[in-house]
Amino acid sequence: MTKRMKDKDSEILDTIVGKSTGLKVPEGYFEQFAANMQSQLPHKDFADAEPRTLWQQVRPYVYLAAMFAGIWCMMHIFGQFKSAKNSYNPVIAEAFSNESFVDDFMLSTDFDEYTLIQEMCSEEIEFDQVTTNYIFPDSI
Repeated sequence: MTKRMKDKDSEILDTIVGKSTGLKVPEGYFEQFAANMQSQLPHKDFADAEPRTLWQQVRPYVYLAAMFAGIWCMMHIFGQFKSAKNSYNPVIAEAFSNESFVDDFMLSTDFDEYTLIQEMCSEEIEFDQVTTNYIFPDSI
């Protein structure tokens, strides 16, 4: 770098650094700030707080217990849906192995559970509604 460039750089720095921002704080301002602020605020007497009732003390814990009970109930219900969805039913598996049954009933739009049970009975599949046990004849 040449001497001229160095002088120009120092001039630029002097113009930037040498300027005052105009923001000044009186001397000792922050040392006396807390005392000055306290003296300017009005004095206020606070009454003693009333003791909390038993319900006010127990309420957060009751709400917390209710929240966990609700979460447990939701998990229990969703667990039943999941187990019912993934369970294996041998009667339905046997019915799906019969092609004429699938063609007649599953592909139609009028299919419902009552019709399924009627067809199972007409195919001589014994259906015990109390215990939900299915007994297949030897011919199927």
